[in-house]
Amino acid sequence: MTGKLLALLDDTPQPELPAIRPPPTQEFLQTSKRIRNFSNDKVPKAGDTIVYYQASCDLMHPGVIERIKQAAKLGDFLYVGVYSDEMCSYYRGAKYPVISLQERLLMALSCRYVDDVVIGAPFIITDDLIMSLNLSKVVNVITEEDFVLAEHQTIDPF
Repeated sequence: MTGKLLALLDDTPQPELPAIRPPPTQEFLQTSKRIRNFSNDKVPKAGDTIVYYQASCDLMHPGVIERIKQAAKLGDFLYVGVYSDEMCSYYRGAKYPVISLQERLLMALSCRYVDDVVIGAPFIITDDLIMSLNLSKVVNVITEEDFVLAEHQTIDPF
C-alpha cells in the first residue's frame, strides 16, 4: 500500500498503458424481491424432518431435478445448498460454473421440490451448518455429473 502511494509522487515517465477497457456490465440484476418471487415461502415446522442436499446446480437438467426429488422424498422440508462460483471453479475446474450463482439460485428455487436454498454453500458439511439449519438428514446422491478434479476426490464433504 505504501509503495503504491509513493509511486503516485514519482514524476518519472510511466510506460504507456494498454487501451483501457470499459468495466463489465451487469446483465442480470438481482434484488431480494426477485429472489422472493421464486421462493415458495414455506418454513420448517416443529417436528419436520429437515433434509439438506448440496450441488452446484449448474445446468438444471433432468438428472439434477431427479436427485433433488429423491432428496425431498426423505423428509418434510428440503434445503438445497448451491455452491458459489468460486467453489465450483475450485473443485471442478476453471471452465465451471457455466451459469452464474444468481441464475443457479433462481433455478433451484423454482424447482417444486426445493423449499429453501443456502446461497454459497460450503463444500464440506460443517457442524455449524447442521446446527444452524436444524438439519435432520444430509443427503448425498452421487452421479457422473457430480465429478470433481482428481486432486480433490479424496475430500469427503460429509
